[in-house]
Amino acid sequence: MNEEIMEEILNAAKEEFLSLGYIDASMRNIAKKAKLTTGSLYYRFLDKAEMLDAVVGNEAEELLATFKQIQNDFAKKEIKNQINEMTTYTENGLHIFLNYIYDHYDAFKIIICKSRGSKYEFYLDSLVDIEVENTYRFINELKAKNIKVKEPSEDLIHILCTSFFASIFEVVHHDMKKEEALKYADEIYAFNQAGWSVLLGLDFKEGLWKKKKHFHA
Repeated sequence: MNEEIMEEILNAAKEEFLSLGYIDASMRNIAKKAKLTTGSLYYRFLDKAEMLDAVVGNEAEELLATFKQIQNDFAKKEIKNQINEMTTYTENGLHIFLNYIYDHYDAFKIIICKSRGSKYEFYLDSLVDIEVENTYRFINELKAKNIKVKEPSEDLIHILCTSFFASIFEVVHHDMKKEEALKYADEIYAFNQAGWSVLLGLDFKEGLWKKKKHFHA
């Protein structure tokens, strides 16, 4: 019975957050939708923030963990292989990323579009931090191999990483079908990669450093 009640509460909370967003969502409304008293709801949840965690927290953490794993697995490769496999690996990773979002669409609709006023309002920043860290790692590994690589400013790297994830999240803002979203993401990645090729001086399309005589594996 307790499991059934909890399921009713979480379904009601999800509906409330999706409809009104975190700021305007009401514990009173959630209790009413779940056919409970407000007191009974507060007995189970300290506040609206704790309830939001129950609705989207696991999905948010799992996507972050998945993204970190994708980055960590790539970082374990030899730097030459990182360059050679950059396009294919990143496209595959992006599809894993988006497939997870679409498998848990309601949760990410709330996180991406309806979380203003909660800690999840800054969820994109968590992904950007991982991306920025790995961009510096990649650049530093190139430099350690005596590969001449251009190094964009810290501000530019952060801006570009933020822009990339904001663009990817637009598929949720626009409620795209998954197939459409995957195609859109591939196009955004291609555009993004072309820009990084210019900024870093690497030709990912060909798979190897443009000036191959400078590559020391």
